Amino acid sequence: MSRFQILLLSALLLCLGSCLEVSAQQRYKFRDSLGTYRVEFEPHREPRNAERENLNVAGAQELRFGTAYNPYTLDGYAPNYVNWLTEPAEHPKNTIVCGKRWFTLNGDYGYWPLRWLYVGGVASWTGGFSRVASIVDHSRVDCYNYHSLSIMPVVRFGWLNRDIVQLYSGFGVGPMVAIAEQSLEASPAVRFGVAFDVTFIGIAVGRKWFGYFDIGAGVRGTLSAGFGYRFHSKR
Repeated sequence: MSRFQILLLSALLLCLGSCLEVSAQQRYKFRDSLGTYRVEFEPHREPRNAERENLNVAGAQELRFGTAYNPYTLDGYAPNYVNWLTEPAEHPKNTIVCGKRWFTLNGDYGYWPLRWLYVGGVASWTGGFSRVASIVDHSRVDCYNYHSLSIMPVVRFGWLNRDIVQLYSGFGVGPMVAIAEQSLEASPAVRFGVAFDVTFIGIAVGRKWFGYFDIGAGVRGTLSAGFGYRFHSKR
């Protein structure tokens, strides 16, 4: 037998032995002068804590990191709005625009003063990248880069806290800057505007470590997901 098979067999025997031991602890026989007695009983179990059934985030600080699909920028929603990539103002003849890519990263930090109220801030970055290549040999001739940066305060309302599941909605607004670089030789174009974000419905699953998934609109995307960590400050 291989080592893996021996290890697997040992684990099965260990599990079987544990089950038999637990079963033996729940029933036994004893005999005295009056006869033989068989005893069966239920092991003691701690009563369920009603407070633990409800997720209580009051007083907790929270960190989140995630990504998003279709975030809002000053030029519209990415990746739907890609005119600056597909129709650049000027580029060399006999070239094509290819390799369009979008990335979005979100970072949150905030505090739950109440179990239903969250106040904090969000920093969001969306980047668009593409290159101009020669039709002849597909070598790189030029490139186009786009960056959208925003930071804003946010408020969330937790309208369901049950066991390890939390449902919430929220909104935020703040400043945004967009940097478009349509040529390696030209200076980047910089514009400023207003960022917004609305979470129609979001779900977080977990206590300290948790994952989340939000449906909304704005700089965090129409769909956003990631993970987070909750912790309480020492008193």
